[in-house]
Amino acid sequence: MSLAIQGLIFAVMFSVGVFVGLWGDLLRVVTRKGNNITKAIADLLFWASIICLVFAVLMQLNFLELRLYAFVSMGLGVFLYFHFLSAITLKFYQWAFETGLKVLKWLWRITLPLRAVLRAIAAIPDIINLLFLSLASVILLKAKELVSSRKDYPPAT
Repeated sequence: MSLAIQGLIFAVMFSVGVFVGLWGDLLRVVTRKGNNITKAIADLLFWASIICLVFAVLMQLNFLELRLYAFVSMGLGVFLYFHFLSAITLKFYQWAFETGLKVLKWLWRITLPLRAVLRAIAAIPDIINLLFLSLASVILLKAKELVSSRKDYPPAT
């Protein structure tokens, strides 16, 4: 394997390490206020997706040849990310989630009157449906009375 290919593998695995760090910080922000079961499930999903990502990248890069420098470069990417960029990224993720929650709460308050109107509009087909069902049940009961009140007399002999 040429040195250029090895350098490419090193650079790509380094960027995978940085990406793993970004995902790790996102996981920390998302599961910050969750319970232990939610955190455990999210952690399992995180590591399963990381394993799949590393497997797919290594498969595309060098047909899954496991070389030490590939894992060292990925570890170096994770280490440098957490050392230099993690604090900034955590602040950004925190701001983004708080802003997103504020926007969702605002939309919830804005749509409150609209929801009441939509419920009233949705009640109209329900009322019409109930009227038709009531009418159909009355018709069926009258038809049953007519059929049961009719007596069949045997023919006279």
